[in-house]
Amino acid sequence: MKVLWFAVTPSLYDKNNTKHNGGGWISSLEALVRVMPNIELGIAFEHSDSFFRVEHEDVTYYPLNVWQSRWQRLKRKFIYNTEENQLIPVCLKVIDDFKPDIIHIFGSEWCFGLLTKYTDIPVVIHMQGSIPPYYNARFPVGYSEFDFIRYYRFNLKKTISYFINERQFNLRAIREEKILHGCNYYMGRTEWDKNLIQLFAPNSKYFYCSEALREPFVNTNEIWKSHKSNNLILISTISNPLYKGFDLILKTAKLLVENTDIIFEWRVFGVTDVQFYEWKAKVKSSEVNVKLMGTVSAEKIRIELLDADIFIHPSYIDNSPNSICEAQLLGLPVISTNVGGISSLITHLKTGILVPSNDPFSLTAYIKLIFYQKDLAILLGNNALKTALIRHNNNTIKTDLMNVYNTIINYEKKTI
Repeated sequence: MKVLWFAVTPSLYDKNNTKHNGGGWISSLEALVRVMPNIELGIAFEHSDSFFRVEHEDVTYYPLNVWQSRWQRLKRKFIYNTEENQLIPVCLKVIDDFKPDIIHIFGSEWCFGLLTKYTDIPVVIHMQGSIPPYYNARFPVGYSEFDFIRYYRFNLKKTISYFINERQFNLRAIREEKILHGCNYYMGRTEWDKNLIQLFAPNSKYFYCSEALREPFVNTNEIWKSHKSNNLILISTISNPLYKGFDLILKTAKLLVENTDIIFEWRVFGVTDVQFYEWKAKVKSSEVNVKLMGTVSAEKIRIELLDADIFIHPSYIDNSPNSICEAQLLGLPVISTNVGGISSLITHLKTGILVPSNDPFSLTAYIKLIFYQKDLAILLGNNALKTALIRHNNNTIKTDLMNVYNTIINYEKKTI
């Protein structure tokens, strides 16, 4: 079986990339699939390399170097249909060269989903996030576009850049709805993304397939153990967008400082620019024991998780964040906002704790609860570990993936 992926990251083509790009699980899935004897794998992705195809370790890579000039990159940013006009023709050349039996697209929010309009080869879209609901949740309560205008009022360049990015965000949401209407097959892993597919593509077929987690979390004998220290270490892994919830971290940390005697440090990985959040909340990270840790490798994150007491996920919208799954796979107790698909990962007070979105008061109360009730922390962590081991079993993932591919290909043969 020849399977062609269109991925949002270079996967194992760039093995040493530690950048926070949300694509680590694609690399992990490639590591599983590339050694399967019944699959010949090709992977296409945007990249600065000038090669059309690169064959390495039984995988055919297609670096798509479309935006070679500054003018082309600017055109992509300002003109809505530029991606479809320039990237899709190159993708079709890749399809013609590889001649796949099935096309697997990672993410409905990317341009690659438009390929369903241009090929008769069966396409399955693997749901990741989804921009229409992300766009809807882009402003937490108390935030608006006016905040950015006030914050950047003396920096015209950043003000213009903000509105350009906002326009692109909106246009990508519109484009994704069209993509979701146009595909017949989807893969996902939460009740939330399944509901989205039933809304936008009610006649399509939806298949469950979990995500392969990064190697340092799967192949480890180290499991989290409750610490005897009276100091509390909280950990979060998020990115820069407003809807990822760094403001909730600041508000919760402030409540912890002002209303408890807990000595804590909140280590935040991934987010790099927090000045706007601090300005809006009128809280400095350093004043409330929030420490920015930058972007680090998966191995470093694993070590930090084992050293922490609670993993906190503060997002206002999410589907199936692997940061939660990785913490669960180590047995670390997790508290998360109950948004998007997260309730498919956490059962409240059984495999973790769910709190309402934008509720620093509940979040603070549950942090206190876990801190003072060590037995509860251990129970939540152990239960989550058992669930995560089943959910992210590599052999099950390979079997599920092959069943999806075979089912779609056989169904297409019957309809010809």
